[in-house]
Amino acid sequence: MSDSSNGSTNAVDQLLGHTDGPSTAPSNEAMTRLQYSKQIVVINFTRLSNWCDDIATDGFVYADENEDIDTETLRVNIFTDIHNYVSSIYSLVEELHQVIDKCVIQDVDKGTFVRGSARKSRALPPFVRKLVFAWGLRNQFTHGNYRCLTIVEEQNGNRTFMRVRFHKKKFDPRGKGDLKAVGDYLWGASVFS
Repeated sequence: MSDSSNGSTNAVDQLLGHTDGPSTAPSNEAMTRLQYSKQIVVINFTRLSNWCDDIATDGFVYADENEDIDTETLRVNIFTDIHNYVSSIYSLVEELHQVIDKCVIQDVDKGTFVRGSARKSRALPPFVRKLVFAWGLRNQFTHGNYRCLTIVEEQNGNRTFMRVRFHKKKFDPRGKGDLKAVGDYLWGASVFS
């Protein structure tokens, strides 16, 4: 793999380590499936962000003062939407993996996308760095019963809100499942560095 992608702003070029381009174009069917996967990610993010006044700033889920809120049901619904969003990212990457693998000469595997801590690099595209954490979070949800997240009720002045808390000590940082070479899933998440 050459290193001719250094100046490229294209995430796929950076990921593959070259700017040679694809050897074949993806089929219309593959592109349609990829578009569907992308739309599912957007829909799941929209559902998740609808819980918050401003997900980008604070991510607080404020309880409607006019409704009788069952906090346990609210927690389950928030966990459901987090799970669906992270799982849809996983599915999009699986779909993207298949499309890219069919269009380039080099072998593209999960390790191409999910870079273990032994191969970490801050020069990788933000998508790839953050994907490592999202992949680990999805594995944690699948195998760890959400133990790395809690949803707590807090007060902000007169308003009650729910907040998702990440617990680094309860997050299994090692690669598990079918991708044992990941190492530390947290290396690419800037909040935990």
